[in-house]
Amino acid sequence: MSLVKITEVTEQFDITSRTLRYYEQMGILASVRLPLEKYRFYDEANLKRLQQIMVLRKMQIPIKDIIKIYENQDMTVLVQMFVQRIHAIDNEIDALAELKSLVQDFLQAMLDNGISHISALPLLYERLEHQMLSQSKEKKLTLSRLDEVANKLTKPLELTLLELPSMRMLSSKRKDSGQSDADGFWNTLASRQIPFGIPGSRDFFEFQTEEDTILLQKVTGSFQNDTDFSDIHLEGGLFAVGAAYVDEDMGDLHRRMIQSFDDNLYYEVDYRHDGRLRQETLVESVISQDSQRERVQLYLPIKRRMLLAEHFEPFRQITGPSAEEIEAANPALHEYPVDFHKITSIYDPHYRVLENGEAEFIAWITPRLLSTNIAVKIPFRVDIEFLAESQSEAYQYGADEGSLWFSHGSHTYTMNAQNNADSYLSKHAIKFDQPVIGNTYLYPQIGNIPHDRYNKLTWIIGEKHFAVILNGEVRFCSDNMPYMAMDLHWQRPETLFIGSNGQGKKLFRSITISQLKTSPKIKLKKGELVMTASKPSNNRLPHLHQLVTLHYGENYWFNGCARFLMECLGESDYDYWFFAGLIGENFTQVYSRNHFRGDGPLDYRLSEKGNHEVVEEIFAQCGYASSFVPLKQILNNREMYVQTLMAYIDKGIPVIFNDHGNNPNDRYSWGVLVGYEDYGKTLLYLFGDVAEPDRISVDDLLPADYLADGDHCNGWLFIGEKKKDVSLVELYRKRIETLLELLTFENQNYLFGAKAYRAWADDIENGKFDSIKPEDFDDWAMYKVYVCNLATNSGGSQGFLTKAQELNPDLSFLEEVREQYRQTGHLWNDQHGEDLEALGGGFNITLDTLQDRAKRDRIVAKIREFAVCMDQVQALLTEHASSIS
Repeated sequence: MSLVKITEVTEQFDITSRTLRYYEQMGILASVRLPLEKYRFYDEANLKRLQQIMVLRKMQIPIKDIIKIYENQDMTVLVQMFVQRIHAIDNEIDALAELKSLVQDFLQAMLDNGISHISALPLLYERLEHQMLSQSKEKKLTLSRLDEVANKLTKPLELTLLELPSMRMLSSKRKDSGQSDADGFWNTLASRQIPFGIPGSRDFFEFQTEEDTILLQKVTGSFQNDTDFSDIHLEGGLFAVGAAYVDEDMGDLHRRMIQSFDDNLYYEVDYRHDGRLRQETLVESVISQDSQRERVQLYLPIKRRMLLAEHFEPFRQITGPSAEEIEAANPALHEYPVDFHKITSIYDPHYRVLENGEAEFIAWITPRLLSTNIAVKIPFRVDIEFLAESQSEAYQYGADEGSLWFSHGSHTYTMNAQNNADSYLSKHAIKFDQPVIGNTYLYPQIGNIPHDRYNKLTWIIGEKHFAVILNGEVRFCSDNMPYMAMDLHWQRPETLFIGSNGQGKKLFRSITISQLKTSPKIKLKKGELVMTASKPSNNRLPHLHQLVTLHYGENYWFNGCARFLMECLGESDYDYWFFAGLIGENFTQVYSRNHFRGDGPLDYRLSEKGNHEVVEEIFAQCGYASSFVPLKQILNNREMYVQTLMAYIDKGIPVIFNDHGNNPNDRYSWGVLVGYEDYGKTLLYLFGDVAEPDRISVDDLLPADYLADGDHCNGWLFIGEKKKDVSLVELYRKRIETLLELLTFENQNYLFGAKAYRAWADDIENGKFDSIKPEDFDDWAMYKVYVCNLATNSGGSQGFLTKAQELNPDLSFLEEVREQYRQTGHLWNDQHGEDLEALGGGFNITLDTLQDRAKRDRIVAKIREFAVCMDQVQALLTEHASSIS
């Protein structure tokens, strides 16, 4: 037997695997799965069947009709389907031809009557109608004829049915005049900051009366209405919902919606007794796929029709399942034992609770009954343990003497029904109203009750079975009643009442009412809406937000990227200031001996060739594996890394990067890749304090001829799996332990800490800027970056140091360290005219100031005061080194 793999079938027939699975689910195609194979295969017969199906579908034969064709295997069925399709096509062709004729007639009439402006069209309608009616009975160019043709070509309505809850609404009707004031209402909502209902939220509607258009905005029950506008209680209930664009004929849609329920078997338009709708049709704005056109939904009030049994297939009575099997298939969710003392008598039957705890009941006539005061919804179960005395069954009140029944809502379920003094006429039947639908069924001679003994009667109105069980014997059972296929979650609870007929005395030993379990009605077939493409064409991470907030002092972008990454991994302890402290970017001053290297310690360390492991070390301290891939490596295998990026986005994980390629934004700026479009040809990224992602093509982000300048280590960071749990106490303590090493670091290219301040001051003092021309002065890279560095450290260090001391109370000396960093803040911009900014050496620096010896000498002296503060921090760390480790 020759078999073809599914992947080959999809290519050969240009069909998706999703469609193939759908055909299999519908039973018109079959496949096999071989041992040890993960793919499905099709034999020659099914490939021929697939060809037939595709031909039929191209002829627009519906799947339900194709199923009938293969079920019958009769050529007459196939011919019938083709004939039906031909008729449908003929009708559509005729309607299109008639519309074409109308358009031609209309065009000719315009030319004949000299119509040259749209305002004259109504006159043309009147003239043509008059001419056609007076001259001929033949259908010509009339509005009614145009309506007929348009209706033939109109697609069937697709309506959604839903239930709106009752709501308190603030309306645009003024309290004083009762007239609608839309402008005033709109202004009131805005001025009172009452939130407008967003499109599709079902919080904001409008409707029309004969006099006006009323706007409605949902408000809370506690809302104090001191506005000029009236409250309206929106009743809610069942509605049919249709959608249209506002530039379409909404009146026509409304009319068609109403007409669509004329022949509906299950629902009808809900009119009041005076002929008005239960609720004027509501209109709600919704989000449109076409941003150029506004879309709305119309809510037409409807109600359920009384269900008719003839609309459903007849159910069957079955034998075979035991009482135990039926009970197991319809398990109880909750049992409610009836308290005989809490039963309520209706219309004065004889009812009393005996000393032995049993209840005595004589109904006399049917309307006298007992309320259990317990409400359940379908599916449910009723268990009654009772005794019927024989000597009291005297048939004084006609049929049903000796019956025992209960009612649930408007439906009644009776045991030992339709009895008579003449035994020939007695039916001893089981009688019941079909659940939900309500038509009555009678099954004679299977409902008789033994007298003068206790019986156990069970009615199961279940999801899998409708059954009557007496003393363990299944008297009646069905497994396919129509209500079983319905969504029973929509049923409302109803109170159970118990009754009988005649003077027969019943003794109840126990009554238990059980709410049975229901299974969720899963609307989708397995895999029906699962993406079948190997890759989605687009995806983006949820909950995107800006990475840093600059006016909070969050000036280093990598820390914001790292925080966002950890948020996506569910890690809440690792915030911006945690990473700033871990890296040292809120602790140490930096200074480059040669060229601009970035904004802080991380950029400085990455500015040296082959030093990319420093990024991986950061996440290793947090317990995570990671891989920082240099840009050169990515460029050598661009497609593979873009595919890896897409896989990360699909898993909900961003990728950190630190080069924007051919992007107008600064190079070496950190960002996170958060999405892709067009199968990865365009990437989405966040950077800085931008709240919405920006787009960049892969060709611009990773141009084939691009490499980063110098030795700077640019690349992408892919986070790996969590290797271990790490103690925050240890993390913070370790940072304090290694802080001295950070503040004293230097090499031939750059310095940190107090040495950085002094090197910076020395260069200024020695005339570094004397020979620089104004056009060559880059104030940020040459100077302001260091001001940003010291300003950020003065305040940014505080939070990390406070947290470190909270986690490690023995490190009390950290308060003194905090004080030194606070002092740098005063030196920067809070020293009563003697601070760095006041001297013109802060963010307000100019080249003229740096080239003026007197001015720069004062700046140099101030920068060296920062170094003294760092000397004190280093001394404190040295003094307490033994207590930290």
